Amino acid sequence: MMADHAQPRPAPSGAWPENFTGHRQGRNCPMCANDFAADDIGWGLLVRRGVVSNAYLWRSGQVRGYAVVIYTGRHVAEPTELDEGEAASFWRDVLALARAVEAFYEPLKMNYLLLGNQIPHAHWHCVPRREAGTDPAPGGPLPFEVLDLGRQDEQQVQADARALRQLLADADGRSGVRR
Repeated sequence: MMADHAQPRPAPSGAWPENFTGHRQGRNCPMCANDFAADDIGWGLLVRRGVVSNAYLWRSGQVRGYAVVIYTGRHVAEPTELDEGEAASFWRDVLALARAVEAFYEPLKMNYLLLGNQIPHAHWHCVPRREAGTDPAPGGPLPFEVLDLGRQDEQQVQADARALRQLLADADGRSGVRR
């Protein structure tokens, strides 16, 4: 679980988050502070341990099915820091999660975000988008507050995580992936 002291403080308007340059260089990176061997990192529940990254169903935010794939091989701020093999493995891990999210939640559209403006460590946000009336911003970008503020129903997150783990394990078995 990420320690409270490790979470970056929101930046004042027009500034980068506190300690951003150090975090970008891997010094006290809040993402690296996670226990990637754990099944629960506070923000999310592990649904798949990949080759170079872990996939988590996120508790934060207001979008059911919001998931994050975090590069765990070492501190990496930019995808350009990965060699071709690492980049291919990272992308395969993202696609594995996305396929499970699509199969389980049946979204109208998936959004993929690799930002790092708050926490400069390579991680993909995979966000299922839904029909008008159930999507907070149909046809447009989601306000990041929708992904960051609030917590989802814990029982629902736990049940969804179990279902995603099963879908991912089944897919890994079909593809011959060994963990």
